[in-house]
Amino acid sequence: IIFQDPYESLNPRQTVFATVAEPLEVNGLVHNLKEKEERVEEALCQAGLSNPRELFIRYPHELSGGQRQRLAIAGALVLRPQFIVADEPVSMLDLSIRAGILKLMVGLRDEMGISYLFITHDLSLAWLVSDRIAIMYLGKIVELGSADAVIKSPQHPYARALVSVIPVPKKISLLDRTLLRGETPDPVNIPPGCRFHPRCPVAEPCCREEEPLLREVAPQHYGACHFI
Repeated sequence: IIFQDPYESLNPRQTVFATVAEPLEVNGLVHNLKEKEERVEEALCQAGLSNPRELFIRYPHELSGGQRQRLAIAGALVLRPQFIVADEPVSMLDLSIRAGILKLMVGLRDEMGISYLFITHDLSLAWLVSDRIAIMYLGKIVELGSADAVIKSPQHPYARALVSVIPVPKKISLLDRTLLRGETPDPVNIPPGCRFHPRCPVAEPCCREEEPLLREVAPQHYGACHFI
């Protein structure tokens, strides 16, 4: 897993070497110091950190924000995984650094065959990096499909509202934007029926009583709404 905030997810008392080597030790994947050093160096290089052995004895506070996030990525890569959960991996970074981290992750995906579960609130970013997008509301998937299908032809009212407020060039009309009314309900007290109905612009009485199932509305495109 790659956590959202490298300031909080890294142990300030552990060196760079100890941070990246820990997964190897916990899982018993190395048998001597030399092998451990080689695996740590490999992971740091893959994460885009130059002169990795010079970083071995540094602590997180001695690194920049971008270096810290690359260190967090190295901690995931050291296990040579096939699947990585990336929880908002660029939301805490400056815009100038985001592009480099995203380029790194996409490059690792293509070169190493890694699959990502990329969690984000930024739908335009999801469109940029994803093959498939699942949109969730109060813990339930309301739409699922290829990135292009979900963005260019959203079916669920919540998905349509999210797509409508993606930043666009000024020349494009803003008249079709959908601004949802009300606030997101308390997740501890989820509304009966369709959990989106208190804010839905097309809700009908049946939406308050029966929860819609996720069903296929087009080839490999799924939605959970009574009216699609």
